[in-house]
Amino acid sequence: MMERVDLSLFGCWPLPAVPAGAEPHGLEYKSADLVTLYGHYADLLNDLTQEMRAQFEQFRLLREGAEALMRGEDDAAAKLARADLKAASDAMSVIVRTLEKIDALQRQLCRDREAEEDRAGQGSEALEAAQARLLALVDTQAEAKALMLFERWKSQPLDAGSDPPLAAPPS
Repeated sequence: MMERVDLSLFGCWPLPAVPAGAEPHGLEYKSADLVTLYGHYADLLNDLTQEMRAQFEQFRLLREGAEALMRGEDDAAAKLARADLKAASDAMSVIVRTLEKIDALQRQLCRDREAEEDRAGQGSEALEAAQARLLALVDTQAEAKALMLFERWKSQPLDAGSDPPLAAPPS
C-alpha cells in the first residue's frame, strides 16, 4: 500500500511581479521579456499543480473505496477492487512524480528569473557607468573648446566699440 503523502509540500509558487505596461498573457512571446515569460510558465505550472492535487485526492478516494470492497465477501468484487487499488496506487505514484517534476521546474524558473533580473541589473549599472564617462568626456571637450574660443577672442585686434579682452578667463 502507498504511504500517506503530504500534498501541502507541493503548493503553488508565488508569481513574479509583471513589469508595468507588460502584457502577462499575450499571443506573441518572441518579443516579450523573460520575466513576463517566466510568470506565464509559473502560472501554468501552478495550474497543473492544482489539477494534479485534485486528481491525487480522487485516486486516494478510489483507493480507500477499493480497500473497503476487498474486505467484503464477494470474490468478484474483491478481485475488481484489487485491480482498482493497484491502478489507483500506480496513478498516485505517477502524480507524485509529476508534482516533484513541476516543483523542480518551478525552482529552475525561479533561478532563471533571478539570473535574468541580475543580468538586467548589471546591464543598467554598465549603462549608467557609460553615461557618466560620456558626460565627463563632453564636459572636458566643452571646456577645451571654450578655452580655445576665449584665446582666439583675446588675440583678435580691437575693433572700434568692442570691449577689450579680459586678462584671464572668467571663472
